[in-house]
Amino acid sequence: MASISITTTQNVTIDYQTAGVVSRAKAFGIDLLIIFFWYLINYFISASLFEDDNLYLIIVILPVISFYTLIFEFIWNGQTPGKRVMGIRVMKLNGREPEFIDYFTRWSLRFVEIYLSAGVIAGIMISTTNLQQRLGDIIAGTIMVNVWDKYSITTDVLSNINSQANYQPKYPEVASFTEAEMLVLKKLVDRHQRYRNAAHRELMLETANRISRKLGIEILENKPDLFIKTLIKDYVVLTR
Repeated sequence: MASISITTTQNVTIDYQTAGVVSRAKAFGIDLLIIFFWYLINYFISASLFEDDNLYLIIVILPVISFYTLIFEFIWNGQTPGKRVMGIRVMKLNGREPEFIDYFTRWSLRFVEIYLSAGVIAGIMISTTNLQQRLGDIIAGTIMVNVWDKYSITTDVLSNINSQANYQPKYPEVASFTEAEMLVLKKLVDRHQRYRNAAHRELMLETANRISRKLGIEILENKPDLFIKTLIKDYVVLTR
């Protein structure tokens, strides 16, 4: 499963896991079941109330079935009932909210990618592209993400320390770093706390060693995560 960092218009950076073939197929299946039962209910209604079933089919049933995905994604912020159950949604790669034209672009290509090819084209595209996008996503500049597994940081949460009055920096050399670099370090620390495994511990240690070599400083703390936390505090104090 791939991941992507999206920076919103509020300067919030959010890490999302992209939605793969399985979760998207399950969402599609749920939506098909909803459409099927909705069709059955309306079929019996039309059969009992109207002599001309075909007219009811053309005016009521077919439009809803055809535009089901487009309507729900537009009014439900990138989700259909199936997508909502599976915890996935459509987003723009640039962090902005998708507009109607974006949803329309994705929807218009569904007929080729999903229906005419029995889902083969969509499945191949999702499985082979880096961000698990189907053709409609690539053209619309959108991506399907898992909203249940996200992580966000902002420039305001680097630290609560605002001045040198209550804190003495240990590593003044860190002032040469950029804010983007410090946000990466903050994200690394938080992910290390969230996922306490060998891979994150090794990454934390390697990062701490590289920084110490780059800045030509000695690590005073006995743990790499404490060292990086200190760097973040020092940076905030020295640059705010």
